[in-house]
This record gives sequence, C-alpha cells and structure tokens, in this order.
Amino acid sequence: MFPAQQSVFPGAGDGYRGPALLPPLARFFVAALWTVVVFWGCGAIYALFPARNLLPDLLFSVMTCVLTGAGFGFCVRVLDGNPKPYAAALSLPLDPTALRQWGSGAALGGLLICADAGCVAVLGSLEFHFHISRLMLMRGAAVAVLLLFAALLEELAFRGYPFQKLTETCGALWAVLLLSLLFGAVHLWNPSSGGWRSWGFWNTVIVGLVLALARIRSGSLWLPFGMHFGWNLFQGAVLGFPVSGLRDFSSLITARCQGPVLLTGGAYGPEASATCAVVLLLGIPLLWRLTSERNIQHRPVRLPPQSGIL
Repeated sequence: MFPAQQSVFPGAGDGYRGPALLPPLARFFVAALWTVVVFWGCGAIYALFPARNLLPDLLFSVMTCVLTGAGFGFCVRVLDGNPKPYAAALSLPLDPTALRQWGSGAALGGLLICADAGCVAVLGSLEFHFHISRLMLMRGAAVAVLLLFAALLEELAFRGYPFQKLTETCGALWAVLLLSLLFGAVHLWNPSSGGWRSWGFWNTVIVGLVLALARIRSGSLWLPFGMHFGWNLFQGAVLGFPVSGLRDFSSLITARCQGPVLLTGGAYGPEASATCAVVLLLGIPLLWRLTSERNIQHRPVRLPPQSGIL
C-alpha cells in the first residue's frame, strides 16, 4: 500500500473536488482518446517526411507533447471545472520544489542506467567510440531536446491527468498497475521489442511502476519526468545504447557491447536485459529515501475519500 502522507493529485491538496459533469472514468476515456488521436494524427504527418531524419523526430516530439497538454488543459478547465493554474492542475506545479525534484529525478535516472552499463562492462565487454565534431554537438543538443519532450509526453499521458481520473475511479493501486501494463504494451511496437514475454516488455512495466511510485511519493510529475529524461538521455545520448530498440539517439558516443542477451539486452538495448530488472528493483530503496520528508518537501494533502490511498 502507498503511504498516506503523499497526494496523488497535485490539485487535490487544496480540497478541490470536480463537479459531476462527467464521471471520472468517462473523463479518463476522453483524455485517453485525445492522446491516441494526437499521436496518430501527428504520426500521419511525420510519415510524410524522410525516414531517419532528426528534425521530423524533434517536431513530432514537441507537437505531440504540446497538443496532448493542451487537450488535458481543456479537460481540466471544462470537464473538471478546475480553476487552478494549468501547470498545477496538470501535475506540474511551478513551486520552489519543482526544479529540485526534476534535477533529483534526472540524476537518479542517469545513475540507474549507468549502473546497468557497469554490469555490462564487468560481466561482459563494453567499448565506447567517440564522434566529436561541431555537427555532432549540434545533433546531441537536438537529441536532448527531443528526449526532454518525449519524456514529458509519456509522463503526461501515463502519470498525469489520465492517472488522476483512473485513480478517482478505481484507486491508486489499480491505476498504477493498469497504466504501467499499458506503458509496457505501447513499447511493443518498438523495433526488436520481442513481444510480451520478453524482458523488454516486463522491464518497461517495472519502469512504469517505479515512475508511478515517484509520482505518488513526490506529489507531482516533476520527479518522474526528471527520472524518465535522465534514464533516456544517459542511455542514448551519453552511453550510446539503443533506447527501447531505437538507435537514433546516439551522437557523440556509440557503445559496442558483447555478452549474452540477458546481460546486454541485444538490439533492444539494456532495457531488455535481466540486469536491468535487478537495477530497477535495487533503485526502489534509493527512490524511497530520495522522496523522504527530509529530502523532498511534500505538498499539503487532503485526499478525497475515493482515491484509494491507504
């Protein structure tokens, strides 16, 4: 069970309760449908551009993120009738703890994926090849921006407004489990995913659980947003590994690793390895300590009775 002292909804701490214009489950489906429409609509436009081109990737990432956030903003203001500022209502309150939570999350995400790379280096073979040039520096900066918006998009979609509404419907435990399974499922379309029986699928589900725990423990999306970004940035741009089967994010550094697939993850990258599961599980105590009252200031909490947080 999740600790009672943390809030699932950033907007719930002030006692706000939305009107019954639509039940929470209906609002969840509205938000989920909007996310799908935005993704497929932007994807149709993206398909018109040349393949393996960084600029369309960057534009796709930014536009899907902006449109998804705008749709959720509509849900917050119109369907919920929530008068709070959009950022706070969307679980991204602009308060003194925001930058600290985001930076702490980015550091933790980078640390965990570096620990996985360390396992590959110790138990197998790991070589780095550097490609330093002005063009590669510019590409690296563009990749960082792309990964930033991609991480924000996935956090808004899986731990943001839809998570709030599903929590109001069936409680936080079921919301975390269902959306983490869905988080793993959407990555099955990535190259070399290996299907639902693969380490890649179940490790992605575990990542979803860890990020949801960060969401609940910290009271906002800033911490899981930072973790998601730090994990992907270090995995792809810094260490040069594939990111969930995608090889387009290595610029300054590319990694060459040798060893069994259970160690390296093969073409999918470290997220499809058994060592990744171990690293993620060992990272939970670090996350728990990081989100203690001493380290991250939590927001005032008055949980609605239907939230299911015990």
